[in-house]
Amino acid sequence: MTPRDRHPTIFNTWESLGQGGSILLVNDHDPIPLYYQFACEHGGGFRWQYLDQGPQVWRVRITKGDFAEPGYVPPSRPAKAPAVPIDFNEPLVLDTRPLFQRGETPCQAIDQCVAALKPGQDFIILVPFEPIPLYTKFSNLGFSHRSAQLDDGSWRIEFKKTGEAKGAFVPCGGH
Repeated sequence: MTPRDRHPTIFNTWESLGQGGSILLVNDHDPIPLYYQFACEHGGGFRWQYLDQGPQVWRVRITKGDFAEPGYVPPSRPAKAPAVPIDFNEPLVLDTRPLFQRGETPCQAIDQCVAALKPGQDFIILVPFEPIPLYTKFSNLGFSHRSAQLDDGSWRIEFKKTGEAKGAFVPCGGH
């Protein structure tokens, strides 16, 4: 299956499942970016269970239902601050794809970037899936967004300050 078709196919299959139904995902790499997408879009509604964890084959059972915990929770790792110096006239760019590939959460890095933004500075984030929950979060902070899916199936989202914040900043880790 082509990379750009994987997540839409998985989520279309997910939507067709009844409560208690499962998907058995077989992959040639750790599907941790998919876990984070499930956590963002279906928190409390799925259980993630690794059956095999590589190095050649990863098998994950993803079950639909009401769950207080997702079963698997990635270990916390400190996120690294962006290595690129911030220039007032240049947008702040955060590429989260390497974080996801290493099984890390981008929450701390996103929060650091938001805290580091200067007045009038745009924020660009590169992610392996469309970060729909971030649209609401940044809208509440007074940002508009423009999104584009890249040739490799990942997404480039540009956030531009266009208005006043509608509420207090909520750290990404607090969703």
